[in-house]
Amino acid sequence: MNCKHSFSALSAAIILSVIILFVGSYAAVASDTLFPGQSLSGSETLVSENGMFELGFFSPGGTKHYLGIRYKNIISNNPVNFWVGNRIPITNFLNAKLYVDSGELYIEELGSVLWTSNSVRNGSGTAVAVLLNTGNFVVRGQFNSSVVTWQSFDQPADALLPGAWLGLNMVIGANILLTLYKPPYNCTLMINQSRKRGFIMFIDGHDYLGTFPDWMVTYEGNGNLVRLNDPEIPNDIEFMKLHLGQVSLLRWLDNATISGWQPVWNYPSSCNVSAFYCGAFGICTSKGTCECIDGFRPTDPNEWELGHFVSGCSRITPLNCQGVVSTDSFVMLDNLQGLPDNPQKVMAATSKECRTACLSECYCAAYSYHSGCKIWYNMLLNLTSSDNPPYTKIYMRIGSPSKSRPHILIFILTFGLMVVILIVLMLLLIYKKPSCVARQSKMEGFLAVYSYAQLKKATRNFSEKLGEGSFGSVFKGTIAGSTVVAVKMLKCLGHGEKQFRTEVQTVGTIQHTNLVRLLGFCTRGSRRLLVYEYMPNGSLDSHLFQENPRLLSWNLRHQIVIGIARALAYLHEECRDCIIHCDIKPENILLDAEFCPKIADFGMAKLLGRDFSTALTTIRGTIGYLAPEWISGQVITHKADVYSFGVVLFEIISGRRSTEKMRYGNHRYFPFYAAAKVNEGDVLCLLDDRLEGNASVKELDVACRVACWCIQDDEIHRPSMRQVIHMLEGVVDVELPPIPASFQNLMDGYDSDIYSVEV
Repeated sequence: MNCKHSFSALSAAIILSVIILFVGSYAAVASDTLFPGQSLSGSETLVSENGMFELGFFSPGGTKHYLGIRYKNIISNNPVNFWVGNRIPITNFLNAKLYVDSGELYIEELGSVLWTSNSVRNGSGTAVAVLLNTGNFVVRGQFNSSVVTWQSFDQPADALLPGAWLGLNMVIGANILLTLYKPPYNCTLMINQSRKRGFIMFIDGHDYLGTFPDWMVTYEGNGNLVRLNDPEIPNDIEFMKLHLGQVSLLRWLDNATISGWQPVWNYPSSCNVSAFYCGAFGICTSKGTCECIDGFRPTDPNEWELGHFVSGCSRITPLNCQGVVSTDSFVMLDNLQGLPDNPQKVMAATSKECRTACLSECYCAAYSYHSGCKIWYNMLLNLTSSDNPPYTKIYMRIGSPSKSRPHILIFILTFGLMVVILIVLMLLLIYKKPSCVARQSKMEGFLAVYSYAQLKKATRNFSEKLGEGSFGSVFKGTIAGSTVVAVKMLKCLGHGEKQFRTEVQTVGTIQHTNLVRLLGFCTRGSRRLLVYEYMPNGSLDSHLFQENPRLLSWNLRHQIVIGIARALAYLHEECRDCIIHCDIKPENILLDAEFCPKIADFGMAKLLGRDFSTALTTIRGTIGYLAPEWISGQVITHKADVYSFGVVLFEIISGRRSTEKMRYGNHRYFPFYAAAKVNEGDVLCLLDDRLEGNASVKELDVACRVACWCIQDDEIHRPSMRQVIHMLEGVVDVELPPIPASFQNLMDGYDSDIYSVEV
């Protein structure tokens, strides 16, 4: 009897233990799977079943964190994220979390949704997220693993793992490509659909045609899709990586002498083909080898020893940016074959003035004075030496060695002490932070809800006004101690408070790297305030139409245009519900610290209701961007945004307001004149005079044609924003657009300035 009781007790204990283990395993993050109700946060990671890959919030070479996938057991000086989820950086990754809900992935930071997966495949039932042994992160059915609704292989960043693909994926109807952005350069690798074989590499308007070796890839779908093959030797670890101006197949090498990623295949294979091959501050010699210029050394010596140079070179001595007068010196490079890429013209009467202009800006890297002053910012690319005259020479800026070692020692000791103090303070803040955040604001859905008193204090009683737009005034503020924000005080009452809260939550879920991020809001009585991320470089109009210390180069303008187009394509086609902006203009295009464009005021039609159209038509400066259907009272579709984009595109090209008066024998509304010149093939006359013709004529012609297509009278003839992106990036050819009928009639029938609209 006692034995029976003992056996029953033991059985009950075992069953209870199994139940506890099962529940516990469901509540905690599984090794490779994320279940509904679970979240991945902070330094937690998912690890593939074979232990090769891990997914988590990683920081590739900086303080900003991103959701990424990388090899788990490879220790490298330059760890590689093969996939990056959020293109918007996470500033506080300890308070960020990843979870799956209703078949979608979400990244949430401090209660605000930062990124969603936006699944494009159909699925049903409960879904889980799994990191597969291939490094592919998929969302699939919990009880039917064959139903995959989303996968990271469909959205690669700048790297491709074996088994992953590039090209036209007919299942999701998207062209999958690799992209790399290193301001001010943008590099894209895509399959060459026209030839059904090989690839095209785009670098700021320049395209390079190449082919993959047969042993490396497998073509599918009549050559429209290509998969990266597994390594020929099973234990080898390989992946394909897009660099600035180069694509490589890299293999991990780890032996007694050296460890690192060894290039097995490169395109281009020599710096004689493309001097981007040698990286920043690297020079391609007449022998076809890469060297660092004087005052620099390889950024990653291991890579250079392995014959891989894209990491470029770094300064031996840092630049001196202290005080009014810099003590940096210059070294002359006098055997160059042409000038480096992307020079900026500066007003200077002599070589000495040109040198002073370079020294006055900390990020100036070099200067040249020959028939005018040219300076280069941040880094030099495309440097090639030559043994044959004529030579070109530039003056490369190098640091000024310190003359006093005791001062350096004192500085190091002082700095070290300060770091220790800061670490202690940060630890104290981390422990106290949850209670502080709770006192500062509460969360409602994905957004922070602020009181009016909090925002009044954050903006110092709304004392620093950043600007005034169609829907309200914007003020600079500081929340949570150090986070700089922009607070918009809406003019219009719009919906009632309950509906306003509902609509603002909808707008808060819309996230894209080219959209200004909404952080929170405040509603009190008739007051409506929105809290956005702060854009340090202000609005686009201040750089185009006002005196500004930095002239936007053509390359930068081209990238800004593409960024705007991508944001609008996202609003029109990738959101759950189509969002029509309705007020695209330079004032609503903001620039972050790296001059990446971000569209503001999207979703205002939802927030303001019937007051939205009144705001549009009564605010000075907006009417010039409205499509004809606004005036004729027709139904407004997303093609109204396309029209406004076309007007803005002309303004970015010309550096002038489209509603300005111009004298070409008589007064004309600028788009009238531009449409005629595009039709005549004379596009250089439309370029901003301040650029002095420094632009790619091919890109300029395409941009002008795209602008004309966008401002067609009938919306049926206007392209979608997705088509606009393909045209601007050179994926498809752009036919010569017709002059809009309304423009033709006005130009034929009137010579007065009656249509030179001033608003």
